[in-house]
Amino acid sequence: MNMRNALKNPLLIIAVVILFAVIVITLFGPMLAPHDPVETDLSVRFSPPSMKYPLGNDSLGRCLFSRILCGARMSIGLGITVVLFSSLLGVTAGLISGYCGGFVDELIMRIVDIFFAFPEIVAAMAVAGLMGPGTLNLLFALSFVSWTRYARLVRGITLSVRERDYIKAAQLSGVSRTVIIIRHILPANLSSIIVLATIGLAKAILAVSALGFLGFGIQPPYPEWGTLLMEGKDYILSAPHLSLYPGIAIMLSVLSFNLLGDAL
Repeated sequence: MNMRNALKNPLLIIAVVILFAVIVITLFGPMLAPHDPVETDLSVRFSPPSMKYPLGNDSLGRCLFSRILCGARMSIGLGITVVLFSSLLGVTAGLISGYCGGFVDELIMRIVDIFFAFPEIVAAMAVAGLMGPGTLNLLFALSFVSWTRYARLVRGITLSVRERDYIKAAQLSGVSRTVIIIRHILPANLSSIIVLATIGLAKAILAVSALGFLGFGIQPPYPEWGTLLMEGKDYILSAPHLSLYPGIAIMLSVLSFNLLGDAL
């Protein structure tokens, strides 16, 4: 019944269609690009959309459509990688905290509270600023500040699950803590982790784009949606398409993941 009702939701259907297109572009963007995304041609700089260049050209005459297609792999790919690393760290910390309790629980939760005291994007900016711009530094900075959401969620569920009878029976039968956590407690957390990861992916894409816009992400000439916004901001009045189309790509991607997370 829930699936049937979900399929009647037009917003969800639109989100799935957009999400499918985003995934295809992420996987095959460089092959679909009609031009080399870093090839310059000053004779067509700031050209409006045309048949040869569907979304126009930037300040160096590069094909904006090709740069958006190739930039999807960096923006979406980095967002997915951030979610994988942060969820792995957060889920591990939450399972240990919730199951062990006592001093271990207090220590991990106080660390989580310290991280929650700072807005994620501000903390990521600080870490990225200390480490310098670059793909790996951006990945580390965002993963370093995003794991706390998963830790707190998993810890709360684990505190409830560990008091159930089948967990008590497993403990009395001599099953090790590691087996209990992996085989009995982790599966009880999976549905909530998937939902949080789906919504977290939208936040990660926004964070990657925001840090790219501020100059902490992928460095030119390689395309990334936030970097494309940064490159177009100086020409917002004379060539608004340089910022408009990357912004639309970010908006549609984030919206589709948010709608999917709400549906799940």
